[in-house]
Amino acid sequence: MARDLIVRGGLVVDGTGAPSRRADVAVQAGRIVAVGDVSDTGAEEIDAHGCIVTPGFIDPHTHLDAQLCWDPAATPTSSHGVTSVVIGICGFGIAPCAEGGAEYLLRSLEVVEEIPFESTSRGVPFSWSTWPEFLDHLDRRGLAVNVGGLVPHSALRYFVMGERAREGPASADERDAMVKELARSLDGGALGFASSRGPNHLDAFGDPVPSRHADDDELRALVAACRGRIWQINLRTKFGGDAIALTEEVETYARWTEDAGARLTWSPLFVDRATTVWRDALDHSRTLNDHVVVAPQVSPNPFTTGLRFNRPSVALGVSGWRDVFAGFFDLSHAERRARMRDTGFRAALRTASTDSGPGLRADYDTWLITASPSRPDLVGQTLGAAAANAKLHPVDLLCDLMDADDLETQLSVPVLNDDTDAIASILVDPCTLVGLGDSGAHVMSVTNYSYPTYLLSALVRDLGKVPLEIAVERITRRPAELFGIRGRGQLAPGYAADIGVIDLEALTLGRVEVVNDLPGEAPRLVQQARGYRAVLVNGELTVQDDQLTGATPGHAIR
Repeated sequence: MARDLIVRGGLVVDGTGAPSRRADVAVQAGRIVAVGDVSDTGAEEIDAHGCIVTPGFIDPHTHLDAQLCWDPAATPTSSHGVTSVVIGICGFGIAPCAEGGAEYLLRSLEVVEEIPFESTSRGVPFSWSTWPEFLDHLDRRGLAVNVGGLVPHSALRYFVMGERAREGPASADERDAMVKELARSLDGGALGFASSRGPNHLDAFGDPVPSRHADDDELRALVAACRGRIWQINLRTKFGGDAIALTEEVETYARWTEDAGARLTWSPLFVDRATTVWRDALDHSRTLNDHVVVAPQVSPNPFTTGLRFNRPSVALGVSGWRDVFAGFFDLSHAERRARMRDTGFRAALRTASTDSGPGLRADYDTWLITASPSRPDLVGQTLGAAAANAKLHPVDLLCDLMDADDLETQLSVPVLNDDTDAIASILVDPCTLVGLGDSGAHVMSVTNYSYPTYLLSALVRDLGKVPLEIAVERITRRPAELFGIRGRGQLAPGYAADIGVIDLEALTLGRVEVVNDLPGEAPRLVQQARGYRAVLVNGELTVQDDQLTGATPGHAIR
């Protein structure tokens, strides 16, 4: 019998955690019809010898809501084997949106998620009002990935309350209206609901985002509407270093979740060598899972943030640097630039760099140059390597670049999640959810969306910290089941033919580059990958030999 497509001769890692096996995968009408020794012929065949064959990866934590309006391929996430994404995370998004609310939503995204307003205002048409209408828009637009979403609390609140959403608690009538609109959105295809109480989440006015004004009665009522579904929250206590406060916050949400018959995922959970909070939080969530689904979100990648001198940044957190930078960000732009040429300032930074006190270590071999208008050839190199090539101290090269670039130099600096043994232990824990890729957000700060490639190439292949079958299950079946994404996440008959054919030995992360491809030619950081022989979405090739095909077989997940 002839099939539409057969993936022939690969090592099948089916997403269940079961041992891998040599097998063929047959596809008909966008679905898998056989996994095994397939004697049928295919109208198209993909040679998978020497490759692993996996379900398409599911990224459960993205901020692609706006980007999908102008980039149906969700680049470069789709270049990392991802075939399905979840949007609306942390309560931020672009639907629902009442008349007159668009600018507030977009300017909030600019502040909270670092997605430039100059791009979103050009690229987001707002041809919808409700969540179901937004999903309809995405389907009409055409997609290279499947898209599911959580109704974002801040957008929902602004939709119902208008400017009052920024001012304080909702009235009983406003709370009821939010619950009704959420219920309509869930009935219309939303996978769940998302919120944030994160203390760093401020809007364009410098005020707490709308979801942070919600009292417990409001948030609990919205959770109650999620029966049988998932909800996500960014924690209020995430930065406190207080395990008791964090676990008490999670305990409260877990109780609401159990009462609602729902599932909970909270974020973020990073490994921090300086504390045991992450261990305590993980132990607590593991205990809760005896009676309710509570999934802390974790990442395989070292967590990075941007180092800049044109505005306050992680520079203040480098061990020994805070005193040197005292008053620096209160200076005028010209004065800050002049400081880059000050020999005393440089000497103080060089001395401070050897400080072994609390704070971020000045490990220049891990500081990645992500933007330098005067020296674009250095982008993608570490500051340590570039300085060694130039025969300079890293501090001197950094100051030279900042001066030449008019303070527009940017670096990506790891701050958390740098203990691979600890990371491996949380990745394989059955209660966690792998994600935190933030695709579509922090466009000039992070490239954490590359985590599937990093997980497989570094933690599985190079370091041997995570078994292949477990790693694949963590980014396929686990998010599918947690988010209620039916018929995806496994290689089995009847499942959607979302498939990755990956040359594991050749799998490599590309260098981080700055590209000006956002609407209005605004820049962003892009990190591609090599080793993806083929990626299929609903049975159609979307990636072939690491290149996008231009096909748009994806659709909204409802």
